[in-house]
Amino acid sequence: MSPVPRRLILLLAPFLGTRALAQPPAAGQGRELKRRQVSLPVSSAAPPVELHVAPGFLTTLEFDSPVDRETVTLHGDEKRFARLEVNSHTLVLRPALELAPGERVLLTVPFMDGRAPARGVFALVAHASEVDVQVQVSRLPRTAEAVQAELDDVRAACAAKDAELEELRARTAASGPAGMIFAGLLDATGVQAQRLPNVEDRGRGMLTAEDILIFQANRWAAVALRVRNAGTEPWAPAEARLSRVADGVPLPVLAVRTQVSRIEPGRAALVVVESGAPGWPGGQPLRLELRGGASSPSLLILRFVF
Repeated sequence: MSPVPRRLILLLAPFLGTRALAQPPAAGQGRELKRRQVSLPVSSAAPPVELHVAPGFLTTLEFDSPVDRETVTLHGDEKRFARLEVNSHTLVLRPALELAPGERVLLTVPFMDGRAPARGVFALVAHASEVDVQVQVSRLPRTAEAVQAELDDVRAACAAKDAELEELRARTAASGPAGMIFAGLLDATGVQAQRLPNVEDRGRGMLTAEDILIFQANRWAAVALRVRNAGTEPWAPAEARLSRVADGVPLPVLAVRTQVSRIEPGRAALVVVESGAPGWPGGQPLRLELRGGASSPSLLILRFVF
């Protein structure tokens, strides 16, 4: 963690800007050249600003306050960088070799005016498809115009989120009781509900169906059950099969919905199976099978009646 040797520090005041932006040919590298603006965090505990660097490319950092050239520090092996030049407001670097995946080389740039933050800390890393060639580093308080521009961007983002929220509310209303009435799924016959006893899968005893409720209306039916996973692997239903016990004739399953994406070992979650078969076979026993993946257990409700 020693300072950069003085022989590597060149004062380029009159002409560094034009030299820094001249890029050598990117032969076969295929990286996209990026120009960015970054703001330094005030807190010293904040993570370093990440910069994408690559051999064959110059990365130029432009600062809005004077740099203490004597104490700029490149942590690690300085031979890894073919070029490191520091001016009062500019720093230019170019790696000699490609940084390894996951490798981070820290660069510390102190400032001379004693204001916060006292230094900028950057993490130099490799990126497969892009390299930062020009980075404007903001440290001093921004102008009112810059703050207003950022506020306008935030307001635009909030307006977009409000539009998404309104669309979500509309979809929720359409799928609620009003939507069911409009679609003819809820009429004068109402909805009948019945509770079934708990069921355990008969294969490896890893799944238990708790609080089984069946619902039936004129044009739809649903089975809601709380499935507990007693196994050692997460479980989720891949498909549901509903059929008549007497002849095995399948009934259409419209959807299988779960409360969570998968049920972790030792946990339980609600699973709902929706069916829209018309002309329900009144009094005829049905069976429901919830199948997991290829190597996952299944849960079978052998007999129930709507």
